[in-house]
Amino acid sequence: MKIKSKIRYTAAVLAAIAVGTTSCGKFGDTNVNPNSVTTPVTSALLTSVETFIGADAVGSPTSTASAPITGFYTPFFVQHWSQIQYPDNSLYPTSGVSWDSYYAGPMEDLYNIIQVNTANPNPIAASGNSVNQIQIARILLAYYYSILTDRYGDIPYSQALKGSVTIAYDKQQAIYTDLFAQLASAVSSFQSTGTAITGDIIYGGDLSKWKRFANSLRLSLAMRLSKVDPATGKTQFMAALTDAGGVIDANTYNFKLTYPGGTFNYPLYNLTSASVVAISKPLADLMNGYSDPRVVKYGQVNSSNVVKGFPYGLNRSDALTWIATNPDYSLAFDASLKTSSSTVTIFSAAYIDLLRAEAALTYTTGENALTMLTKGITDSWAQWGVTGNTATYLAAIGASVSAPLAKIQEQEWIALYGSEQNAFDEWRRTGVPVLTPAPDATNPTKTIPRRFPYPSGEANTNGVAYNAAIASFPYGGSDTETNRVWWDK
Repeated sequence: MKIKSKIRYTAAVLAAIAVGTTSCGKFGDTNVNPNSVTTPVTSALLTSVETFIGADAVGSPTSTASAPITGFYTPFFVQHWSQIQYPDNSLYPTSGVSWDSYYAGPMEDLYNIIQVNTANPNPIAASGNSVNQIQIARILLAYYYSILTDRYGDIPYSQALKGSVTIAYDKQQAIYTDLFAQLASAVSSFQSTGTAITGDIIYGGDLSKWKRFANSLRLSLAMRLSKVDPATGKTQFMAALTDAGGVIDANTYNFKLTYPGGTFNYPLYNLTSASVVAISKPLADLMNGYSDPRVVKYGQVNSSNVVKGFPYGLNRSDALTWIATNPDYSLAFDASLKTSSSTVTIFSAAYIDLLRAEAALTYTTGENALTMLTKGITDSWAQWGVTGNTATYLAAIGASVSAPLAKIQEQEWIALYGSEQNAFDEWRRTGVPVLTPAPDATNPTKTIPRRFPYPSGEANTNGVAYNAAIASFPYGGSDTETNRVWWDK
């Protein structure tokens, strides 16, 4: 497999910044290449890594280095969006999906941060305390590896990023075991002394917030095991929930990226009027039926001051026919949320609240499911800048007295709008809501994809590992988009 690209990941050149940037106010000097010197500028590498996160999480309408096409599948697979005049991804393509932009991009940068700081453990390093730089890099590597293994299943892990072309794939179960260990170790290894971390445009070097994110990531991974290995899932969930570092339990701790505009624009900027993506009819109809106040943020209101969803999964001919009599459909996201300096929220308090509500039932954590469901709804409303009557809304969704599991999981699907990889993971795990496949699907089975096929070049460049991975798929089958990863039982 191709781990290191001869042509460096474009964002590492474009988004690298000078030493000293610590906030989301600006992304920095676009003329600095952090990999062009003998010793990389680790603060610039960190910024480069973090600029990748937002576009990848929200999905993007174009395939570029900073917004890979892999991220653009998930909003359609979970039916948050509908493609309008130029459908493709919503009709379920079957070709292999490259992972080079990850391994040769942000993951290689994170590996270099660890290597540089391990070789020179200087507590007054220019980019901040070396030990703390390593812990942030470990957390972000765990995040990226979790994305890749959840998309593909078994992937190169233990031997990746070391320059080899042909290496074995690690089993997803083993990867999860190590991700839990890496996150726990990183949280406990932060130091309270030394210089502040620079180049961190997400948390501004606030180590307490990094601990909360690491524990929240660990908690979410633990919930992935609710069907395949609930005993381990509960153990890891409780360890993350009770860790002294805390979890993301308020919007002030959200793991998010605010774009500065200018050179670095929000991924969906300029889509205020372009007919590219609309809020899907399944989502809009559900939210309108609940009088959900978030719907006016999830889609642009039309001339009748309502959000009208676009039918999901139509081919171009059918889409144009529908548009002819329904020109008042709603594009995805309110226009005020698609400015050049808008924010992408990847891990929110609402998401963690709702996982805790679910875990109260499935893992018997001792928390109150209805209390956490209510908190998840109100935190989500606050995140999107809307208000409503909680009691009325709970009654509308059928959770005014108790918190039925399916209703909690339905709220996860709603609340994760804009955090599309997480939405795809949770929908596959829960099956809630029940989604109807695209009527004009082009894949052979006409069913919704559940994983990404391996990169098309793997069979030739890393054939032994590739074939071994396919032969050991946990539930059989071939390298297709409808096969299932280990935890998707």
